[in-house]
Amino acid sequence: MSDESSGFGQRAKSLVEQAKQSVGAGETPLATKVGGRAEAVEEALKAFGQGDIDRFLEAFSDDVTWSGPKGENFPGAGNHDGRDAIREAFVRDVERSFASFGFRPDHLLGAPEEDIVVAVGAFTGEGVKGEGQLDAPAVQVWEFDGDEVVAVDIYTDSAAFPGVVTEQEQKEREQEQEQEQDEGDGDGKTDGEGNGGAEAEGDADGKRDAEAKGDTDGEGEDQRRGGDDSDDDSRGRNGG
Repeated sequence: MSDESSGFGQRAKSLVEQAKQSVGAGETPLATKVGGRAEAVEEALKAFGQGDIDRFLEAFSDDVTWSGPKGENFPGAGNHDGRDAIREAFVRDVERSFASFGFRPDHLLGAPEEDIVVAVGAFTGEGVKGEGQLDAPAVQVWEFDGDEVVAVDIYTDSAAFPGVVTEQEQKEREQEQEQEQDEGDGDGKTDGEGNGGAEAEGDADGKRDAEAKGDTDGEGEDQRRGGDDSDDDSRGRNGG
């Protein structure tokens, strides 16, 4: 586990403990216990997992601050300011890098005096890179101002993620797929032309055979007619 995510960070650990104390240790709080904010976090995470990105981003204020683990493996790594920045960094990385991706909140803990909700769970999904299913334990801290989320801090081990597909890698992959498709179409066309040529050759052979047969039949007919004429001449001479 990397240093950045060791124990999910000291702040995350302290916030989790504080949240547990505010609702009772070991108890999963209901949304009503934190003024509906836990429910808001849960709904936003659910929307993201279902691919409803607009609904996910609607939970955030325009100037929300986003802080994720650093490193090349975590999508949208580092800090970002504003909804658009989160969409371009985090969301775009996820779209390129994962066939499926989401966060499973096992516990939602509220600390109302600090206007936060702590989501304890795991990132899950299937990456384009690597093998196997992603199931990386994580803590998310969502800070509220009224009904809007003004800050999100994410603590997880970025080394557990399969890696981000960059824009350049995606372009190269698309070009390879197009090339393979073109080659496949070319093979099909060649096969078709080959079959067409064979059919044409077969037709020509058949035509030549038919003509040869016709000529042979014609010669036989002529010979038969010639024989008949000879018989007539012979009978005529004999009769005379």
